[in-house]
Amino acid sequence: MITRNRTTKLLVALASFSLVAAACGSDSNDSAPASDAPAATEAPMSTEAPMTTEMDDEMADGPFGPACDAVPADGEGSFAGMTDDTAATAASNNPLLSTLVTAVTEAGLVDTLNSDGPFTIFAPTNDAFAAIPAADLEAVLADQELLTSILTYHVVAGESLDAAALGSAGSAETVNGAMLEFGDDGTTVNGVDVLCSNVVTANATVHIIGEVLMPPTDEMGEMDEMEEGAMMPTGPLCSAVPADGEGSFAGMTDDTAATAASNNPVLSTLVAAVQAAGLVDTLNSDGPFTIFAPANPAFDALPEGTLDAVLADTDLLTSILTLHVVAGEQLSSADLAELDSVTTVNGADITLEVADDGTLMVNGQASVGCADIQTANATVHVIDAVLMP
Repeated sequence: MITRNRTTKLLVALASFSLVAAACGSDSNDSAPASDAPAATEAPMSTEAPMTTEMDDEMADGPFGPACDAVPADGEGSFAGMTDDTAATAASNNPLLSTLVTAVTEAGLVDTLNSDGPFTIFAPTNDAFAAIPAADLEAVLADQELLTSILTYHVVAGESLDAAALGSAGSAETVNGAMLEFGDDGTTVNGVDVLCSNVVTANATVHIIGEVLMPPTDEMGEMDEMEEGAMMPTGPLCSAVPADGEGSFAGMTDDTAATAASNNPVLSTLVAAVQAAGLVDTLNSDGPFTIFAPANPAFDALPEGTLDAVLADTDLLTSILTLHVVAGEQLSSADLAELDSVTTVNGADITLEVADDGTLMVNGQASVGCADIQTANATVHVIDAVLMP
């Protein structure tokens, strides 16, 4: 379950973000000359904190951390080589950051960050992006606004902070406008380990991290209010959703719930049940709705003969299906996590609980396997079991 809002209105000028994005530029020849990019207006923060411990001494010596060994030993992509290049060029020569380079390219933000800086950049590795379900990543790459929001959350402009300075600062505001929190020794950001600290480029200090950071909803100011498409679908069942077309996450945002489900192969059994119950028009009405949608394996897991018997009994089928729908509001996974129960169209309540591993459980019967899918009139959460009245 996630509680991450996408950007609906960037609070920082796009030009400022370009200072960030080019740090991951795929081709230094595509980057704008330094004189063409806006210079940072804030003075660099001093990073000359007193070195009082063995860890501080290590930080002062240069890059350190378990992923540093993966950086080339020589050439333009080596630590020594990167010190001579501005961030855009340095990133394009770093084999750990090729997926990040792709993301920045998809955002259309590869033209700069060869300006004066200074910047502090938290750069997710290729493995960090690989840990995101493929369909989720495709959806984010296809949504420039959401992608920009996420990428800007990885950059602090106007300061070049090494690990010691991060630890001393404790927190910093990003180009996104939301805050990052650092551990006492500066080797964690929002609880995520820094895998290679203090990578120095000509205009930035880069910290390579093992996870993609997501902007928290409670720090997004004007973006706190939930709106259509404001949550990024997440969860293990999301990988089964098509990457493109009408059944993709992006495609479903244009269709009402029943139509969106009919284009999604993960929900074909549910679609057949909705049609048998005569509920297509209801789910395609204005809404809004929150829908808990059992995936095909959920129906397959029912005892033999159960599904056929239910499909043949319209009253029973309607009772079951309406237990999966909340009318009048679109509740995100973050909203649901704050509730103990919700009342369904069936008239009965279903309970909500967050398990120790962060999974959202519904009625003690089903776990949410793909949360926060947006349709034109509903927020849909795909679940792994059929709820029974």
